[in-house]
Amino acid sequence: MFPDIVKKVPVRNYGIDGLEVHVDHTTTGTVYFVTAQKEVVFPEHAHAAQWTIVVTGSCTFTANGESKIYSAGETYFIPAGLRHQITLHAGYSEVDYVDDPLDGEEFAMDNKVIEGLQTIVTELAQQADGHVIQSRIFASQGLSKLAKQYEEHAAEERGYVIKCIDRLIDLGCEVKLENKKCAPIICDAVEYLKHDLQVSKDGLAWLKEIVCAAQDDPTTFDILKSYYQDEEGDMYWAEQQLALIELIGKQNWFAKQL
Repeated sequence: MFPDIVKKVPVRNYGIDGLEVHVDHTTTGTVYFVTAQKEVVFPEHAHAAQWTIVVTGSCTFTANGESKIYSAGETYFIPAGLRHQITLHAGYSEVDYVDDPLDGEEFAMDNKVIEGLQTIVTELAQQADGHVIQSRIFASQGLSKLAKQYEEHAAEERGYVIKCIDRLIDLGCEVKLENKKCAPIICDAVEYLKHDLQVSKDGLAWLKEIVCAAQDDPTTFDILKSYYQDEEGDMYWAEQQLALIELIGKQNWFAKQL
């Protein structure tokens, strides 16, 4: 609905299917280019003063108990602090100017946290499944202690998946059942330790950013911080096992896992 030059403007992901929003912060305010391929309902909210021009389609604007439909070519003004609700109908597009150069930055931070929670739900569930499979493989090799260790890892991970699902629901967010990438199954215990250690290091680097972004949400912060500490402990455990293998040799280490 907008020309290609608008696509150069940064996108803000609201996590709403069919909604595309490009946002440009200026020194005096924030400009939005909004497109809704499907009907999108924004709940009642308030913000700085806003001027809007409808480019295509129509929207229903509700404030103070009264609703009005605005169509292509029409404009409307929202005074600062006015609580309002708006429904964008399918095929709608608009351009907004909000009298705040940092408008929506708090939401953008929240959205990063929400996306992080969903990523944990998706990827940690797979990681737990992988640890269950590895546990059974190690058990079949007679490495009962190692099998138990990864069985416990899986149980802890499923617990954090449930906590993240519950938090997404509490925040009023959609919980998605997403496709998962194929992950390797490694029968050699030592090689798997090396693989799992790298997974932990990469995951902690990503998770640290999400934990920091959640600092203004104490409940989510506590969940993510606890998960981070648990993953950090798993990383240290894998490092210790690999150091022990270097010290006493692979066969002696295997004997300790029987």
